[in-house]
Amino acid sequence: MRIAIVAAAAVLAAGCFGGLKKEVEQPLMYRIDAPQLAPGAALAADLKVVVGPLAPGLDEPGIATRWPGQRIDHLAGARWAEDLSALLESAFVEALQDSGRLRSVQGDLGRFRATHTLVVEVRRFEADYTGGGLPVAQVSLAATLGRTSDRRVLTSFTVSAGEAAAENRQSSVVAALNAAFDRAVTEAAGKSFDAIAADAKDESGRDGTQPSANIVP
Repeated sequence: MRIAIVAAAAVLAAGCFGGLKKEVEQPLMYRIDAPQLAPGAALAADLKVVVGPLAPGLDEPGIATRWPGQRIDHLAGARWAEDLSALLESAFVEALQDSGRLRSVQGDLGRFRATHTLVVEVRRFEADYTGGGLPVAQVSLAATLGRTSDRRVLTSFTVSAGEAAAENRQSSVVAALNAAFDRAVTEAAGKSFDAIAADAKDESGRDGTQPSANIVP
């Protein structure tokens, strides 16, 4: 009897430790690629891009989903490769750098002096399932651009974009989010370039000498 009890205990122990050795499946990690912006006139400006804050529910590693009843969840078995604000800031900076429109572009931790600062609040960056069919990627960014020297706001705007996912799969949802982000960043970049160009024109007008009035003897 004692031998049987010891043998049973050994089998249970082996099962427990065997279970401990089982590897937990790791979530797939995704990133967001930088969009390609159209070329244009170069601007003598140094821009710092700061992405944050994130809307509630977006400040977690998971890829956010929205459901009926204002419920927020996350895709199972998937997560962003890093903090979402850092991920989007990196893509934003890369897109602006590669455009060649500005003298320099850096992120929030950049060490160089900037002439302008663009602060971007992420209001939506999620797969929306409230329609009942395939998810729709929704991206909404609220941006404020200002001069660094006197902290004067030059423009403030909101850009939004939606993109339906081709399938209800992780890769399709991430691809749709990337496409919506591309359109939102492209629109935000255009508005920022226009504001910086207008500011440069205003500055040159203020620095220039006013034409003297013609005096008729």
